[in-house]
Amino acid sequence: MIKEKKIGMFKALWSVLSNKERVAFIFLMLLGIIASVAVLVPTQIIGIIISKLSGDEIYILGMHLSNEISYVWIIIVGAVITFIMRNLKAQYDLNIEKLIKKAIANLRNESYGWLVSPRKNMDLKMTQGDAIYRMNQTPDTMTDIICDLFEDVIPAVLSAIVAFAYIVSLDLWSMLIIGLGILLVGLCVFVRTVMEKRISIRTEKAKSSISSMTSNTISNLAIINLYKTMSYESKMYSERVRAFYGEQKKQINLRLGYWTVVRFIEVFCMFLTIFLCAERVYEGTMLASSIVVITNYVTRIFEPVQQIGYFSTKIIQASVSFGRFSELKPSEDQLLPVGESYKDKVESITFENVGAKNGETFKIDGINLKFNKGEMIVVTGESGCGKTTLIRLLCGLCEKKTGKIIVNDKDKLTSAYILTDKMSVAMQDAYIFNRDAELNILYPDGVAEKDYKPLIKKLSMEKIINRKYEESTDQNFENQLSGGEKKRIGISRALLRQADIYIFDEPTNDLDSKNANYILDEIQNLKNDAIVIVVSHDDRVISKADRLIKFEKVKDNLVEVVEI
Repeated sequence: MIKEKKIGMFKALWSVLSNKERVAFIFLMLLGIIASVAVLVPTQIIGIIISKLSGDEIYILGMHLSNEISYVWIIIVGAVITFIMRNLKAQYDLNIEKLIKKAIANLRNESYGWLVSPRKNMDLKMTQGDAIYRMNQTPDTMTDIICDLFEDVIPAVLSAIVAFAYIVSLDLWSMLIIGLGILLVGLCVFVRTVMEKRISIRTEKAKSSISSMTSNTISNLAIINLYKTMSYESKMYSERVRAFYGEQKKQINLRLGYWTVVRFIEVFCMFLTIFLCAERVYEGTMLASSIVVITNYVTRIFEPVQQIGYFSTKIIQASVSFGRFSELKPSEDQLLPVGESYKDKVESITFENVGAKNGETFKIDGINLKFNKGEMIVVTGESGCGKTTLIRLLCGLCEKKTGKIIVNDKDKLTSAYILTDKMSVAMQDAYIFNRDAELNILYPDGVAEKDYKPLIKKLSMEKIINRKYEESTDQNFENQLSGGEKKRIGISRALLRQADIYIFDEPTNDLDSKNANYILDEIQNLKNDAIVIVVSHDDRVISKADRLIKFEKVKDNLVEVVEI
């Protein structure tokens, strides 16, 4: 499972790179190989300086150098080479990070596209809050992991291979000791990975449990105003936090034991190697400067094993998060046809024996209705009998399961969503975006399709339209508006659009009599050139209907539609 997620993660990043960026990536990988080996050069230079000062023969990478070379020149040349090598490594690190961040930005942009895409029945596999959290958190986590891979793990592995080959050329017994140490550390990494995977999954579930409980509790308490139960809710919250901390504590204890064993193996192998080399120096079969080089290289050899251990922990945790993030992405057949739009002017919409499902529990069957231009059609009925489902059907937010949708008495539609560009909709609760009030009214592009000043004046919105959204605040703009202000913004937005179909859900709620009467007059004026559908319980609205349609719930999911 983890392996599949890792492959998916890298595949996703590669897919969002342009051809030019892919070429740059390959070039940087070659540069990374050079930089990884180059980090060993300073140690070789230090060994040369020690040999020169000790009067020993001078060797670099197995090649003999003349003893007549001044140690001053060795130091100067060594400093220049060391600067070049370290700067090369820094250039590699920064450029690979820049490329990875570009890929993540592309992936985030692509993710936002499918995250907000409408889908059939709007059945999401995650809550909205969790989806947003994943969209923001997962790319950042992936950035850290891939930067670690290319900046730390790969260079460490390559330099370790060169260091191990160098030690093999000097001392066979040291190679055997270090090889055994690597196997033992590798075993520790494997055991830790298996155990960490299980703990990470439980930790993720515990974390989700805390966030879902908190958001649900706060939302419900705000609605029913039972804050006196907060002490009980706090106790429940504390229990879940303790469970989450318990899993985190297991992770820490696991890592503590892991690093204790790994450090012991590393130190044991290093000093046993130093002992063997010291014996050979004493016997005259090895230069003293070689101990410095070998000691440094032993650390280099164990470094990637430790890096891989740390890296495996992060990638396990990211795999769980990336897996949940990937679950959100719908397949192509689950998405609604965003690009497809009905071309002709809509004169009528006919539902013939249409059945629909709204969510997991509610569905209606057998709707037979016709909506014509030139009429103000009012839909009424008790709560829970299907009025909202009807609106969602008309907007294409829930798909028909049975029956036919016919436009202009001739064209059969697979989905009413094809009519979206022809619609202007004002839902019961106005959707307020985090942008200025005027941009909310003139949503989406800030351009008015009609002269909006008379409407603004009639609804006493001169002050509202000048309200600004402050980017610096963490408060949503809707929280700065009253219910009536939000309602007028939503109604204004719908009235100002040029459309063939207008849909209003409880348009007079939260409005005083003056504003309500003005809105009703404006809605009635729309019917001269459009289909107008209003869902309402308000007698003032019902009295102005050209046609009144009543939804009556007979039993369970069976709804009877009566035209009065």
